[in-house]
Amino acid sequence: MTNGALLTNRTWNYKPPGAKDIPVDFRIRLIQTGENQVGVLRSKATGEPAMSMGVVVVFALRYALRSAQKDAGRPDDWIALGSAMTPEQIFLKASNACEQYTLK
Repeated sequence: MTNGALLTNRTWNYKPPGAKDIPVDFRIRLIQTGENQVGVLRSKATGEPAMSMGVVVVFALRYALRSAQKDAGRPDDWIALGSAMTPEQIFLKASNACEQYTLK
């Protein structure tokens, strides 16, 4: 597409950009005199809030895993999480037993 439309606007079709995705002719122009009156301390970037809030995912996952362990009758121990938690690793960290998933 050449009109600049965003093609990766959903989780299923989002592909992280790679080195070959940078255009050959990539020209930018920075605003020299613009002031952002509504930004925090007149900031012009948006990267810091996203970086700061990224840790929320880890905290939410740890909270959910501790809740699952509590429901399974396991002790409320600290859960060490790595940087790449796959669904299988999350399931194993929850310490659930197959008996928990039977209908009564």
